[in-house]
Amino acid sequence: MISRIGNHSTRAFQAAIALGILVDLAMAVPSILSPGWMLSALSLPPVLSFKADVWIRYAGALLLALSIMYVPAAVNPSRHRFNAAVAVIARLGFGLFWYWLVTFADYPAAFLGLGYVDVSIGAVQAILYVALLRREYLRPATPAPGAR
Repeated sequence: MISRIGNHSTRAFQAAIALGILVDLAMAVPSILSPGWMLSALSLPPVLSFKADVWIRYAGALLLALSIMYVPAAVNPSRHRFNAAVAVIARLGFGLFWYWLVTFADYPAAFLGLGYVDVSIGAVQAILYVALLRREYLRPATPAPGAR
């Protein structure tokens, strides 16, 4: 019974990481290819000059790179614990970052939507990651092959 519960938490965590990757890709690819469209789709302020869109494109490229780092955690979170932990911490951290921008740095409230998405996915990932770690550390030890 323990292994079935553990297997369920692992699969659910993998699905949550995959969802985060898909959300990041949905933000990164349009930010790189069409930053003006992405800003208008999110109801964010437009870029004021032609060359200023390089920052949005760069942010999209960084988000793409970060998403690629999450892939090992989506494939095997027990083996790639560091990637899994970074995925959870980064997701929650970026959610707080967006909240901080709106609350303390006087950015438009439209940025809160990004924060809500990141914090929601991050909270689910954190709960499932803790369940996965509990399963890993609480499962009974298995003897080595050939040992009596």
